[in-house]
Amino acid sequence: MWPDRRIIELFKTEFPIVQAPMAGIMDAELVIAAAQGGALGSLPCAMLTPEKAREQVNIIRQRVSAPLNLNFFCHKAVDADPRREAGWKQRLAPYYKELGLDPAAPVNAANRSPFDPAMCEVIEELKPEMVSFHFGLPDSALVRRVKAAGCIVIAAATIVKEAIWLEENGADVIIAQGAEAGGHRGMFLTENIGEQ
Repeated sequence: MWPDRRIIELFKTEFPIVQAPMAGIMDAELVIAAAQGGALGSLPCAMLTPEKAREQVNIIRQRVSAPLNLNFFCHKAVDADPRREAGWKQRLAPYYKELGLDPAAPVNAANRSPFDPAMCEVIEELKPEMVSFHFGLPDSALVRRVKAAGCIVIAAATIVKEAIWLEENGADVIIAQGAEAGGHRGMFLTENIGEQ
């Protein structure tokens, strides 16, 4: 058995394992399987509407009584920039041609929404045991509301400066991730992966 039990006692799980929330490729079923296996199940909510998040949490709560983590992004939404989009499409034109793709076809990329007051209402209603954030934390008023709902606040840091900022701004648990992290690195105070 794992000798340091602090995270097990905090999360109330059998093992010190957090199932990664993977937006766009998983749903309640993986969360349920992780919880049944003794880990902390994590539902990615950045691509869900408030209604869909409620639906997924209800499915989870009907099947397991284990602690639950809901995960959100805290990035700044990017405005569409047609000129910039045309530039990257032009640079990728040889690959479009090679693969037989139409560069003029619309790009149907799923939207990843930052945590907002509507999702905070979902947290206040459903009261998951944990709420985790990627790319920093939401504004302080939202963090206070999440904590007032009784949730443990978790956030990811890639560099020491981010970890200090997260602790100073309300994170109860900090995930230390390396600059080599897969998917999207959650850097939010710098883009310099060599910085420490």
